Amino acid sequence: MKLLFYFFAVFFMFSSCKKKVCNDATVIKDCTGSYLRVDKKDYLICNENIFSNYANGTKVQATFIKLESCKALEDKTVCMMVHEHEGLIEVKKIQ
Repeated sequence: MKLLFYFFAVFFMFSSCKKKVCNDATVIKDCTGSYLRVDKKDYLICNENIFSNYANGTKVQATFIKLESCKALEDKTVCMMVHEHEGLIEVKKIQ
């Protein structure tokens, strides 16, 4: 019985924490797109439309998952500026 409990506890721990992250973040917007800055690292937001009412520099609590690709950003026109980032994310919740 204890073994089963430990198995589920470990399974839940790894499945719930593997991709989702909840952090204090800052919304960063420029001509290349919208980003969340977490621990001095910027993450490009795939579903940036949910940030349309947030100004550049706004502090938020955000839960997001990391993505391998983002269909929404493939055809987006951006300026001739480079904004280094740590990868793509999809924001699941903003506070």
